[in-house]
Amino acid sequence: MSVYDTFTELELDFFCENGVLKALYSLATFSYAKEISELVETATAYRPLLLIILGKIGHPRYAYFIAKFADKEPLAVAQALGEIKQPSGIPVLLRLLESSNESVRWTACQSLVLIKGDRVVDSVKLRLRYPNQDVVVIAARTLAVLGVGDGLPVLRNLSQKAESLRTRSLAIAYLGQLKDLESRAIFIAGLKHKSPMIRAYSIYALGFVGKASDIAMIEASLIEAKKMTAAIPEDREALDLIDETARVTLQEIRRKTGQEDGRR
Repeated sequence: MSVYDTFTELELDFFCENGVLKALYSLATFSYAKEISELVETATAYRPLLLIILGKIGHPRYAYFIAKFADKEPLAVAQALGEIKQPSGIPVLLRLLESSNESVRWTACQSLVLIKGDRVVDSVKLRLRYPNQDVVVIAARTLAVLGVGDGLPVLRNLSQKAESLRTRSLAIAYLGQLKDLESRAIFIAGLKHKSPMIRAYSIYALGFVGKASDIAMIEASLIEAKKMTAAIPEDREALDLIDETARVTLQEIRRKTGQEDGRR
C-alpha cells in the first residue's frame, strides 16, 4: 500500500461488482432517463449506481432530482452531479465539499472542477475561510486545479502550518499533484520531518516534481523511517505507507530523468 493507492481508493468504482449496470452506464441514453429515475425512487440497493447513470445521461433538469438524495447517498450524488455538469448542482456540491467524509469531499471537488465557471470559483473561494481546515484544503485544491491563483498560496501555508498533520499531509500531496515547483523545498524539508505521515506524503509529492538529485535524500529518509517507532495508530499506518511510496516515487523520478537524458 502506498500514498498513490490511497488516492486511487478515493475514486470508487461503483460498478466494479455489477456488470449489468456497468453495461447500462456505458450504453444508456436519455431515452431511458424516466425509467431510471423511477428505479432510483424504489431500488434502494442499486440507487448509487442508478444515480450515476442518470447523471451521465440525464437532461439538465435531473440535477435537481439527483440532488435530493444527497443526504442518503452523498458519494454517489457528488459523482452524479459531476457527470451531469449543471450549475444547478453547485449548491449541493458545496455542501458535500464540507462533508466529514474524505471521499465525499474529494469527489465533490472533482465534480466542481468539471462544472467550473465563475459561480463555482466565487463560491469555493468563500470556503477558504471555513473553520474546518480539512474543508479549506480541499477548497484550495479545487481553486488551484481550476487555475485560480488563490489556491496555491493557501495550500503552501497549510502544508506547513495546519493544525492537523493529516491536513498538512493532504496539502503537501495536492501541491505535488499540481506539480508546484515552488513547493519543492517544502517536500524536501518533509523528508526529515519527525512525523511518518509528513514523510510519506512528502515522498509522494516528489514523485511529481522530483529530480535525480533528490533520489539520495529520499533513500536516506526511507532508511531513517525504518528505524522509527510508532506510538499511535496513525503513525503505524504512515510507516507502512513509506516503503511502497518511496519505491514508486523513486521509480517515477528515474523514469522521468531517464527520458530527459534520452532527449539530450
